Amino acid sequence: MLRQVAGAFALLGLIFALPALADSGHARFAEGTHYQVLSEPVSVADPDKIEVREFFFYGCPACYNVEPLINAWKANAPEDVDFVRSPVLFIRGAEPLARAYFVAEAKGIVDEVHQPIFDAIHKHREPLFSVPALANFFRKYGVDPDDFNEMYSSFGVSTKVRQADAASRDYRLTGVPSFTVAGKYVVLRNNLRNDRETFEVIDYLVGLERNKR
Repeated sequence: MLRQVAGAFALLGLIFALPALADSGHARFAEGTHYQVLSEPVSVADPDKIEVREFFFYGCPACYNVEPLINAWKANAPEDVDFVRSPVLFIRGAEPLARAYFVAEAKGIVDEVHQPIFDAIHKHREPLFSVPALANFFRKYGVDPDDFNEMYSSFGVSTKVRQADAASRDYRLTGVPSFTVAGKYVVLRNNLRNDRETFEVIDYLVGLERNKR
């Protein structure tokens, strides 16, 4: 009988402990180890939402490999999360592809060309690192080469390029892919076991930010 009573109290203790265990489920994610908090927050695209920003380079194999996980994560992202992409400029030869991304954005065809650009470079070994090659590539998506060249050098695209470069500097990034949350957190991917854990940290940081609002 005493054993049954003790067992019942133990079960009740476990039940009441479950919420606390759930809350500490990501306790292994620590500031300075798995993520960094900036002393000066960086401006975000939509202050009303929790921004998750990916910094990438089309020529980066790791960026290419993480794309399926990004797409899976985006498909289930909460409504209060705003996912933003930023091409980087600090890698040699990155500017043509960064400008091409913003041409696609201006044309409203990012969803159509984003993965194909990655595939062309990493799967089909197409050298899309020059303006003529990119203009010819965009022709397949209904963008006339003359129109592409005009937009490539336009004030709007140049402004976007400068803003993306400034953002990567503000976050003090040195590699890609890199992920930031809410303009204040930088995921330290080098200290994580794999790309899946990257998105666990992102979800954790989104939760932290949500609880502060």
